[in-house]
Amino acid sequence: MKKVISFVLKLLVSGILLYIFFSQVDIKLVGKKLTHAKLHFFILSFLVYLSLIFVSVKRWALFLPEGLKYSKLVSLYFIGSFFNTLLPGIVSGDAMKAFYLYKHTGKGTGSASLASVFMDRYMGLSAMICIGFLAFILGYPHIKDTGRPWVIPLFAGGFLLGSLVLWKINWGKIKALNPFYTSLMEYKKGKKIIYRGLLYGFIIQFIGITSVFILSFSIDLNVPIIYFLMFVPIITIASAIPISVFGGSGVREAGFVILFGSVGVAKEEALSLSLLLFAIMCLISLIGGIEYMRVGKPKEDRVTS
Repeated sequence: MKKVISFVLKLLVSGILLYIFFSQVDIKLVGKKLTHAKLHFFILSFLVYLSLIFVSVKRWALFLPEGLKYSKLVSLYFIGSFFNTLLPGIVSGDAMKAFYLYKHTGKGTGSASLASVFMDRYMGLSAMICIGFLAFILGYPHIKDTGRPWVIPLFAGGFLLGSLVLWKINWGKIKALNPFYTSLMEYKKGKKIIYRGLLYGFIIQFIGITSVFILSFSIDLNVPIIYFLMFVPIITIASAIPISVFGGSGVREAGFVILFGSVGVAKEEALSLSLLLFAIMCLISLIGGIEYMRVGKPKEDRVTS
């Protein structure tokens, strides 16, 4: 019952946000922009976004035991992306990745699998915040008069505070968290892996931002890339917060309309860009859905290289 209530509440959040922003735009103009979007830019953006998955798997593999097939990890990552878009919040996809990893490979424990997924996500968020904050410093003259220059420092400060709470407090004293916390703390011993994870994180975030930047050309949106470097990481983080459904629907559109609108982008254009990005996410998730049906119920078989 709690899960049902939670889903309904998140569905309401998405529905209310979408209603608010759709009611403020010219729907016909949005429809026209979507139907007249340049297909070659959309396809190129899709391919760039697709490459992000394969690099992300390389990062995830850093935090996993050796001997796992890369193709198996790619399969699990696509399945995770399917559940990220289909179910409420990004946590759903991460939980499924950890579950399938443990069941299919028989490697380690469920806590260790979950810790690997968490570290993969944490490296991505770290790189995302760094890129967004650096772009904020370089692009501050362009946004200081928008009324929202505090958004990026607020996110960066919140992430830093959360990191301090995570790494400086011994959560292992809580019995229920001890297995996960113990597995997580093991990664502190391998600084080289952390540095490589961050490097992959930066590469992945630049790929994602580049994909959205290319996508903007499909609707003839002439916006300097500095704004994408500042806004896309924040929109991605906000969409990941499990308060809405279907890959952050509603929250993502709000982010595009509010942030890009603050630098002069029309609401119809910002909303169209967000919907095109969601279309790409759905296509990626479709691959994951097909893979999910192919793989079927997880079995505890050990996967070797």
